[in-house]
Amino acid sequence: MPIRIVSYNLLAPIFGDRPEMYRKCQPQFLKTDHRWNLIQSQLKQEINHHDNTIICLQEICLEFLPKLDLFFHELNYSFFQNLYGPPCTDYLGVGIAIPISMQLQSISYIRIGDYMRSMSKPRETKNGLFAWGQQWWQFLMNKFAEPAKDTWDLAMSQTNTLICLQVVIDHKIVYVANYHMPSLYLIPDLMQMHASVVKDCMFELAAGQNFILSGDFNLKPYDVTYRILTEKGYDQNLPESYMYEISYRPNSERALKSAYLEKNGAEPVYTNFRDVAKSPNFCETLDYIFFQGNLIVEKVLELPDQPLSESYPDETHPSDHLLIAASFRLL
Repeated sequence: MPIRIVSYNLLAPIFGDRPEMYRKCQPQFLKTDHRWNLIQSQLKQEINHHDNTIICLQEICLEFLPKLDLFFHELNYSFFQNLYGPPCTDYLGVGIAIPISMQLQSISYIRIGDYMRSMSKPRETKNGLFAWGQQWWQFLMNKFAEPAKDTWDLAMSQTNTLICLQVVIDHKIVYVANYHMPSLYLIPDLMQMHASVVKDCMFELAAGQNFILSGDFNLKPYDVTYRILTEKGYDQNLPESYMYEISYRPNSERALKSAYLEKNGAEPVYTNFRDVAKSPNFCETLDYIFFQGNLIVEKVLELPDQPLSESYPDETHPSDHLLIAASFRLL
């Protein structure tokens, strides 16, 4: 019996309904009501045309939450969500919806920054003349130069939360998880940390069972972070921390497979398309459905080779991301 995984970044209204930002979009296509009608239609199509469809959503928010609750209730789905963002993002978060009829064994909500913190401890303060000299030097550096930030401390402060459900399909256990990676492109070390920890966390959670990890990972197929997730034996050098003693060590013998790569021999041409001031004409693949275990990718949702408008959202695309989907057979 197959399982269908759908992953979709909805583009939260607080970001989407901004004609001054999405300058090449027609304002009526940015309105939440217009976009919500299209989102509903796309999700219903996946649910109605496939068995055992599990929906993984990113950029859900307080404004979208009542709509999503009612939508999934009407379709006899259970919806699990975690809103972790600050008020300025309308409490941005992620969610997973599964059919009420599906057997659910467990639910995990893991804030990755806190998970990192659990594998660290503050460095002990040293006494003596040498320590005093270090403190004085640090004082002078902070006074006359911009203080260096500890990347581990910054990574631990991120509130991004992994949701993972343990379900049973045809008497077989499979873990299904959803994550939205921090979009801190100017701090690639931080993104590599989160990717590595999320990957290793999934292997620990699944404990040898099948698992699927979907989401918006904010990384491109040619990025180092993609190699960290998908390439066995990749030598990853994480930065040192001057604030913490870090016990975490990446397990380079663990690697993920990508559903689209496995089925098509290549990742999609793009899954995100937008034209905004900070990233003009941005057209890249950022969304993935990763997996590991005794799973065969039977089919993936066909995606366009190129956008036909100047920027998403447009008349038929309610988000600046494409919905992606894959069907798996459990061996």
